[in-house]
Amino acid sequence: MSRLAFPSRRTWRMRALSLAVMGAAASLGACATPSALAVSSSGVPAFSEDMLSPEFWIRRAPSPDAVLLDADQVAAKRLRAFGPEGGLVDLKGIPATLTRAQVAGWVRDAQQTPIQAVIDEQGQPVTEAMLGELRQNAAAERIPETFTARHGLSVRRTHLRSLPSSQRFFASEDLRDYESLQAGVLFPGEPVAIAHQSADQQWLFVQTTQGPAWVKRGDIAEGTADAVFSYVAKAPGRVVTGDQVRTVFTPEAPGVSELDLDMGVALPRADVAPGEPVNGASSYASWPVQLPVREQDGSLAFRSALLRRTADTAPGYLPLTRANILRQSFKFLGERYGWGHQFNARDCSGLTSEVYRSMGLLLPPNSGMQGKSAALNHRLFTAQDSHAERVRALEQADVGDLVVVPGHVLMIIGHVNGEPYVIQDVPYAVFKDPATQQVRKTKLNQVSVTPLLPLYADDTTLYVDAMTSLVHVTRP
Repeated sequence: MSRLAFPSRRTWRMRALSLAVMGAAASLGACATPSALAVSSSGVPAFSEDMLSPEFWIRRAPSPDAVLLDADQVAAKRLRAFGPEGGLVDLKGIPATLTRAQVAGWVRDAQQTPIQAVIDEQGQPVTEAMLGELRQNAAAERIPETFTARHGLSVRRTHLRSLPSSQRFFASEDLRDYESLQAGVLFPGEPVAIAHQSADQQWLFVQTTQGPAWVKRGDIAEGTADAVFSYVAKAPGRVVTGDQVRTVFTPEAPGVSELDLDMGVALPRADVAPGEPVNGASSYASWPVQLPVREQDGSLAFRSALLRRTADTAPGYLPLTRANILRQSFKFLGERYGWGHQFNARDCSGLTSEVYRSMGLLLPPNSGMQGKSAALNHRLFTAQDSHAERVRALEQADVGDLVVVPGHVLMIIGHVNGEPYVIQDVPYAVFKDPATQQVRKTKLNQVSVTPLLPLYADDTTLYVDAMTSLVHVTRP
């Protein structure tokens, strides 16, 4: 299979930094009603405290408990996400034999980053010699002419990196929320195809369902393709429905002790008799699940672990309803913005994808692909669409629809007096103050509830006028 069979490397990660630095004035023109409402004490326009409750929006949602897509329809969308232009990589489609040219191309693609490496963690300048040393550690010249692909599973929440290094670089002192080499995250139990290793042998170069990247060697357990894909194909025994839960602490099995599990992670049930001890504790008050572990030689094995019954999990994917979309998204409210899943958190597209993953839907990990994935239903916008046409489309948007602008994605949560409101993971809210007619820039840097129409996407353009796609996720 050629490289063209995979999504363009780093399109999944090229989230524009304009949201971190936006702010100059622009006329609101025909902006609708919310822009004329008072600004709250929190610095958000057209906002009241009761809007921070999911129940506020559930009461306004039409048929909130109606199932929008049944299990078969959800499964069909999952398959399409791995198909042509779906946005995710089908690892089963990777050929058994890889070539130097193919993998070297992946390595080059992985090095692309939207964030310039200007300073390091100590605030010192990043030199070309420093970056050259990291590229040397990538050891692309050591890739064999042809070789057999290997496979593995991630054994913990681990970062994907553009280069084989944990060093942290930033574009400037005031942009430390955006780290140059951060390329995403793997959750426990995610499959990878292993294609290469770093010169210092501390990093593996892998192809993931999101695209190629570097990952710490100790966070991957290597096994046969059959073992890896059989585990991934197992029916969910428990699905994480909280923003994050942990397995039960156990000194007897440190590999599965207090593992962080993010929303939507699905784990197969462990074959444990009722009340049978698991890692030194009875299973009667917990859910036994199966997790991959890494043996001392790096090989893949599986071990039972416990999830407390009081933890926020479900026996399978949640029904896809408006009420569940709202309840799931509000579980992240107030969480710190985490570029590429930094800070044990997530960013804008991480928020939307994890909410839907808890209901069985898989979305691409970046806003751009969420806006055009062939697995989803879209209303696309071009420069030919007027402001009024865009506003009309948003007035008719459903709960859970995604608003995509360059570098950002927001989720519709409902309407107040006909005007759309969203939940979004965003650095700033930028708008024109109705009292002073001056542009205000409120730092949010977290998962937030805001009106949509008054907000700017960049220095001069309203979100509504920058919108490239309105994604109807819940339509067949």
